[in-house]
Amino acid sequence: MSSASIVEVPMVPMTAESFAPYGEVFGLADRGPERIMTATGFRHEGRVTVSTIWNPAGGHEFSRLERHFGVTQGFVQLSGSPAVVCAAPPTTLDDPSALPRPEDVVGFLIDPGQGYLFHRGTWHALDRCVLAPPGATFLIINSDPNPTQMIDFAAAKNYMHEDLGGAPAPRALSWPGGVKARFRLVGASSARE
Repeated sequence: MSSASIVEVPMVPMTAESFAPYGEVFGLADRGPERIMTATGFRHEGRVTVSTIWNPAGGHEFSRLERHFGVTQGFVQLSGSPAVVCAAPPTTLDDPSALPRPEDVVGFLIDPGQGYLFHRGTWHALDRCVLAPPGATFLIINSDPNPTQMIDFAAAKNYMHEDLGGAPAPRALSWPGGVKARFRLVGASSARE
């Protein structure tokens, strides 16, 4: 199989409109003189888990994407430097060979004043790309168990986890199409300012 090509990932602001094919942006409710509580589209199977994740600065190249089947996984940036999450639209949930096209991956500049949820089946990078030192901390809203499909475009590997981070070991799936790629976020240096 040939070596992995580099796919440049464009970066766009994360807005309700730009992110709609991938999930939901929340925390953008009208602000007025009275308290406003707005429900999100968070859905889950199993037990809800809430954790924090520290992402150090860097990580502007990646090859792995994942998608979740039992949760509309959510994130809120708690502190730190500007960051980007890279995602591709959901593919057919009951078809493990329905992989995203490399050219469909987009980087979303996260507004730390809002949170976001991925639709079930939305492909996304495992980590956020943090644009400046030292890094950023995120709150993650997840579920346990967490059935997850993970792909590595550089290694041409496709795996299904019955429960990400749990037993048993992931099951290897076929790699349709033979495309090998690495992703590089473009415009990261100008977004730091």
